[in-house]
Amino acid sequence: MNPSAASIAADGPQQSPASVEFTLGNTYRLLDESEASFDKLTGTHSKIHDWALYIDVLPGSDPDFIDRVTFEMQDKSFVKSSFTCHSPIRIRSNVGSAYLGKITGARNNNNSQEKQIGQDTEEKPKDAPSMSSRPHGNLCRWRFSTRQQTYGAVDVQISIRGRGGSKLTIPYRIVLNEGGNESYPTMVFVEKRPNHALKPMKMMNVKYILEMKFGLDQGISTSSTLYESAKSVFSRSKIPIRVLSEDGNSEEFGFTKKKSAASTAWSFKLDYSSRDKIEQLSREHDVLSISSPNLSGGHGLNECYKIIEGLPWHCNVSSLVGSLHVRIDVSSTLSIEQLVKLCMNFIKYEESIDSFMPSHRRDDHCCDCRSNKRHIKGGNNKERNNLLSKCKTVQELVDCMNPSKEQCYKLNLSCLVELGYIEFRQHESSKDKTTVTNWIRYCAAFVKNSARLRSPLSLKETTSIEEEFDLLFEYVVKDRALRNFYRDRRDSIEAQERERQMAEAAVKEPSDEMSISDGSSSEESTHTDRFKRLRTT
Repeated sequence: MNPSAASIAADGPQQSPASVEFTLGNTYRLLDESEASFDKLTGTHSKIHDWALYIDVLPGSDPDFIDRVTFEMQDKSFVKSSFTCHSPIRIRSNVGSAYLGKITGARNNNNSQEKQIGQDTEEKPKDAPSMSSRPHGNLCRWRFSTRQQTYGAVDVQISIRGRGGSKLTIPYRIVLNEGGNESYPTMVFVEKRPNHALKPMKMMNVKYILEMKFGLDQGISTSSTLYESAKSVFSRSKIPIRVLSEDGNSEEFGFTKKKSAASTAWSFKLDYSSRDKIEQLSREHDVLSISSPNLSGGHGLNECYKIIEGLPWHCNVSSLVGSLHVRIDVSSTLSIEQLVKLCMNFIKYEESIDSFMPSHRRDDHCCDCRSNKRHIKGGNNKERNNLLSKCKTVQELVDCMNPSKEQCYKLNLSCLVELGYIEFRQHESSKDKTTVTNWIRYCAAFVKNSARLRSPLSLKETTSIEEEFDLLFEYVVKDRALRNFYRDRRDSIEAQERERQMAEAAVKEPSDEMSISDGSSSEESTHTDRFKRLRTT
């Protein structure tokens, strides 16, 4: 096979290149001496030039062909000289260099009506726009940018990297003029391998614990299931495992004489607390609980991969008691103000998160993950935000978000005071590696980005779930690969729900006919009401 044929076989069918039209420029604002800080290298130069450098993907072009844009500062005054933007934001198509100038406070009389589409970046409170004021993605610009302050003009090397690996490098010099600058004419980036998918961003450097719960198959005993599961996982992963039996004894696999083995072992046990929450107690509801040690970053994801690969067939992911919990350690990383912002974002986007969860773990349906939004006081997001903003201690925040000590919530803060972690409990159990690790990525990004960004604004009552979903991933999660994954997951769940509803409706039709022939109109009404309730849920 010749080299060209080998490359075609490796890359699949021949791909047609994809073109992305874009423009670049910078905003500019001259700072007052009282506003400017000194450079970190010498401490003698006042950084009076406030600017934002951007790449704008123009309407009609797909920004998802671009994986990232890197801005390399060709200036020794920067402590960190390279800045990368992975997640663009949506703005109106007629916005040029003036828009980000508005963020920095620059005056621009010619563009006073231009503004960002989506969440306002100004500090004053302002409602997020509804669908009617937010155009479709193909009708607006998508902006990759970085904002900096310098004491002089800077030369920048801009690198655009496509999702298939194609690269374009452009030199640019920051223009220090009021109103900034935008280049003309339009430029074009070409991705030669557009069929490649966007990859998730690098895993956030956070500490976390993963707990997976599976319903057990009824065909075998619980004790044998516990040990067989542990042996199966250890034989595949070679990761230390501790089995905690019902009588309090434990058995270890893969332990060495090193004391550190105990802190790195995954624990396997039977969890009857989950079973007791189900009204109909039966053998079907026996639960296998698998908990990780403290994990961190991408290395922790690799451990999760290995554990999941070894899970045996009798771990039942379809059981209603199955769940996937991710605990993020925030004990030494988040202040009370940052925790409040995190909780505000969760309340704000809870319904959009529900949209990519199965029906039994949405809204306030599951006793294992109650709705935070339903149980917190306040009739709308603005009132809830006001309540959260008044929390001055961690305990006050816990009481506000988790008002009942007897309940577990989707965002569970019950261990925040004593152990320093927050827990995401809503996801159902899964033996799919991508599904599990993407949920960990999502939780980590949600926590880190909520903490570092400014306090969220309230949504308008007219904001649709689709729009809420887009805002969640555009402004909080900031990972387009995760956005695509959860959009596909949402659509798949909706399709399965429709099929289930149709099947249940078909089964009920004969009963309806019998009730009519018997003259029982009340039974017919009951069936109809049940079906309507099913569709609304």
